[in-house]
Amino acid sequence: MKDTLKQIYQYLNAAYRYKYLFIFVSLAVMTAIGTFSFYMPKKYQADTTVFIESNVIDELVKGIAITPNIEDKVRVLQFAILSRHMILKTLEKLDSEIFVESEAVQQKYVSDLADRAKINVTKRMDRFTLSIVDGDPHFAQNFINTLVGLYVEENLSVKRDETYGANRFLQDQIDIFKQKLEAAEDKIIEYRKSQGVYFSTNEGATLADIHERMQQIEEIGLTENTMQARKAQLQKQLDSLDPTVDIVSETADGNRLAMMENRLKTLLLRYTDNYPEVVQLKSEIEALKYRLSQPDAVEQSHETSRMTSRNPLYQDLQGQLFTVDAELSSLNARKKYLQQTIAKREKELHEVPATRKELGILIQERDSYRSIYNELLARMGQSEVSKQMEIGNKASTFRIVDPAILPQVPVSPNMIRMFLLALAGGLGCGFGLVFLLESADSRVRDVETLRSLGIDVLVVIPNISDPVEVKRTFRKDVLLFGFSGIYLLCFVGVFVYEVFFSGFGSF
Repeated sequence: MKDTLKQIYQYLNAAYRYKYLFIFVSLAVMTAIGTFSFYMPKKYQADTTVFIESNVIDELVKGIAITPNIEDKVRVLQFAILSRHMILKTLEKLDSEIFVESEAVQQKYVSDLADRAKINVTKRMDRFTLSIVDGDPHFAQNFINTLVGLYVEENLSVKRDETYGANRFLQDQIDIFKQKLEAAEDKIIEYRKSQGVYFSTNEGATLADIHERMQQIEEIGLTENTMQARKAQLQKQLDSLDPTVDIVSETADGNRLAMMENRLKTLLLRYTDNYPEVVQLKSEIEALKYRLSQPDAVEQSHETSRMTSRNPLYQDLQGQLFTVDAELSSLNARKKYLQQTIAKREKELHEVPATRKELGILIQERDSYRSIYNELLARMGQSEVSKQMEIGNKASTFRIVDPAILPQVPVSPNMIRMFLLALAGGLGCGFGLVFLLESADSRVRDVETLRSLGIDVLVVIPNISDPVEVKRTFRKDVLLFGFSGIYLLCFVGVFVYEVFFSGFGSF
């Protein structure tokens, strides 16, 4: 730290020794930079702000209409607005004299304008700023406003043209596919009439039907086996029973007659008059009534009577056997029907004619046209909504919210920065020259330097100053520093005037 301060003190001493040269070089460099800054061409910046307006209807018609994405618009914007076509169109509207020049000069001028024009888009992509720097403030203002206006107008026109073009294209395609669909329908009708084919066999469904019916036959077979086993068991039980049974009664004939009449009433509830047991019971009742009507009936009334009747168990087993036979007949008939149906389905599979295959191809072609036609109709609806949105200006659009105004203050050169540059450059050049001279001077100016070199100092002779010379030197220094100070104040004053009173630049 000590060495650094010592070095700084040494160079300040050197600057004082070379004060005339230091001040002259510093003021000369500052004057040169300041004069150059005043003669630099003035540049003016004009800018305009455009808001990218997103309509609330965009969200309402999402999926119904097709609206451009904001990000796509901004991405295209950065290339389209500064395209050669847009710049030439803007210059043409401004009646620029560049069109009298050669093609090469025009191309260079357009490229220069595109390079100088800048687009800044916000992170939210809801607005952008277009600016340009030019020596003519009126041209900068008119160019920016005209360019943005043309782009907004052309963007709206292009979107509408695209929407109308999409509508026309979709309508043409709808008409074409409608004709194709009608032609395909006519082919199918004519083919059906000529070949006598009115349906197309679905082989998968037929195979599934055959499989289902075969399963039903297997179930019927299992049921038949069960019923046959039951029939055999019933027949075996039936063979072991006697069809009739003897009825022995110790009661009086009157009581026996009442019992037989009750039995007849019970049988008539289940059977008809032609049922064998009913017929037999009726005859027995008639015989008993006849016997009771004879004179000796009273004497015989206490005798034991004997009669026969059909066995009820035998009759019940016989009824069950009849029921099993009926069910077996029903199952057999259903089984035959299923077998016939399976044979018919198998015949259909083996005899699928080539005409039906051709019909399937025609139907597939018709369905393909119909699918495309329906899709086009849906797209046409979306396109119609999009067209109405563009006509009503309801889609996302550009709105100029801050048009460019005539710039009054040039952005280049920046006089404050030029002043600071002149000040720093002048002092830097002065100190630099002093540093070079001091480095080239090999003279020893203090005792410490000799001692640091290991040289013994025997005596130090002090500097004997002449009062007259000192006074003369002091007057020169006062004049020099006074002149330098006044010159520097004038230099700073000129810059302050240009910045604050002439409106010349800012930080």
